[in-house]
Amino acid sequence: MGSVNNYITYSRDLEYEPQSMHLECGKGKKICAELKNLGTKRVLIMSREENLRGKNVIDLISNLDEFGFRHFTYNIKQKYASSTDIVSALDDYLGFNCDTIIVFGGGEEIFCAKMVSAMAVNNMKDPVEAEGYGKFKKDISVLCCVGMDNSTAISSNIAEFRDDNTGRWISVFSNYLVPQIAVVDTDIAMWTVTGVSVTSAMNSLAMGIESCLSPAATFSPSYKACARNAISLVVDNALAMKEQPDDGYLRKKIAVAGIYAGMGVRMSGFGYSHLTIHALKSRFGPELSKFYCRVLSRFLKESFGLTKYELADIYNNLVRDEVRPGLEVIGGVPEPLYSVDSAAEALIDLLDKLYLAAVPKQSDFPKIAPDVLKQMCGEVRTEAEKYGLVRLDDELIMRTLENL
Repeated sequence: MGSVNNYITYSRDLEYEPQSMHLECGKGKKICAELKNLGTKRVLIMSREENLRGKNVIDLISNLDEFGFRHFTYNIKQKYASSTDIVSALDDYLGFNCDTIIVFGGGEEIFCAKMVSAMAVNNMKDPVEAEGYGKFKKDISVLCCVGMDNSTAISSNIAEFRDDNTGRWISVFSNYLVPQIAVVDTDIAMWTVTGVSVTSAMNSLAMGIESCLSPAATFSPSYKACARNAISLVVDNALAMKEQPDDGYLRKKIAVAGIYAGMGVRMSGFGYSHLTIHALKSRFGPELSKFYCRVLSRFLKESFGLTKYELADIYNNLVRDEVRPGLEVIGGVPEPLYSVDSAAEALIDLLDKLYLAAVPKQSDFPKIAPDVLKQMCGEVRTEAEKYGLVRLDDELIMRTLENL
């Protein structure tokens, strides 16, 4: 284990206010009454411009006028959460004297809005000040997230963004980063490109698996149960959603999987695969996040002796619950496997085949020079200690990175 001053000891003392969730079609327009009760007067709408064109989004914004709210719009420029957008949006938020943020979009937009909301209340100027966990001392201002993908951001206690000054990917954890209001309205989410929805769903699957593997899961069975629910929902529905992108019920189930995975992450923090993705994104760009499942699979294979018992338990639970992949990617009907090794191997095989079916384009993974691999190994090992992860030796980490 790492130092006792790590995320596990930190997370065990965290408390969360109840999160208001709206999970049905057409419920997006209902949030105005709730905002009124929370004292909202001036709203900053944050989104990429293309996310604001749908009729249901326009109707929701018109509803703000009917309730007498003043509202202003910040159009997010980057396709990823960036320090530049965070600082610019913060200037607008403070300049317009806003008290509430409504963000439309996926994980990247939500991360950006979380940072703006928290920095405004905590009187921070540079988002990098908040890196790590426990840096925020005051709750965020009212934040309403209208999710348009299936990421964990809508319910997690995380914000991640690129520091445009250094290129580093920054992670922030705080119990104050859980939005007060979460909206999953498939009338709005249907605007999301199917490929984005599927990729974000697979990333939620990976985060669910890593949450179950975290040492922190031992201390909170309820959070681990959330992670397992996320795994079941994605495994059972992600490929069906890809084949039937206009099915609102499938979209809803996958979005709820992201919510469950985000709740699991609150207790567990990050795993080795997520930390590796950060190192990759810092060097090669944010689009590398789509390889999360691929990276996780490599780590699971290299650390099989440490992870196989939990992996076997996950697999056999899926089978007992009659969870089936949306398409036949595993070659027949899965049956309980009473050997730990065979069940764990079956789960990794299922992960690989689901990922290849969901995110088939694999050719643009970068070639990584040996000196860069060595640097990444050191970064991942150092970060892993912060999260109290089981210590993997450098040889194992390097072997995993070399085989990505």
